Amino acid sequence: MRSLLTPLLLLLVVGLGFTGDVATFENLGFNDGGRVFVFGQYGLRSEGAAPFADIFAVDVPGNRFLANGVFTVSSDAPLALGQDGRGAFYTAFARAQPLLSREGINHLQTGRLIYFLADRNASPARLGFRDFNTQSRYDIVLRQSNRGSGDTVAAEFHIEMTRTVNNATRTYTIGRPGFFRDGVESYRIAQVIVGPDEASIVIVVERLSPDGSIRYMVETTRL
Repeated sequence: MRSLLTPLLLLLVVGLGFTGDVATFENLGFNDGGRVFVFGQYGLRSEGAAPFADIFAVDVPGNRFLANGVFTVSSDAPLALGQDGRGAFYTAFARAQPLLSREGINHLQTGRLIYFLADRNASPARLGFRDFNTQSRYDIVLRQSNRGSGDTVAAEFHIEMTRTVNNATRTYTIGRPGFFRDGVESYRIAQVIVGPDEASIVIVVERLSPDGSIRYMVETTRL
């Protein structure tokens, strides 16, 4: 049995190396005021198949991380059969507990999903959809550019969002135009979430690397 498992594990590692590592996104909820949002990601690194996990606590009005609000766990341990990084995620979650308790994060308050990218092969630059709960119309444009290639690639983006309610329109510019992130080739909007207070928006963005690896970030604003 051991002689059979060894080549299978080697094939899995090689496969991960070719395709890049795709993190799993976890919505960990808002606090009662909807002013703090927490999310996480975890997976296996394509190089060495080591588990990793991150948890981020975000100040929604400020669109920035809380002070000491980032928790990162990684391991150099060899791949175990069936491993998917959840062990690293549970470890990061335990480390984040004091902050989550202090901020009153309610894991049952994950907001309302009003957009989800169903086609993993698509990268739409423009989105248009309606939130039927509030009769709101959203039009979102993802503007991005990159420079360099291979090991020197870097990309920047920002989001222009228009929300129309009862014929009244408001426009938002979200993100950091001109801020290039090293190792990122492009960006893609994966989800749009309305906060539990109906007064905030969380836009979940995928960061795509040249090797196909995907990591998550969010951009937030009050409505």
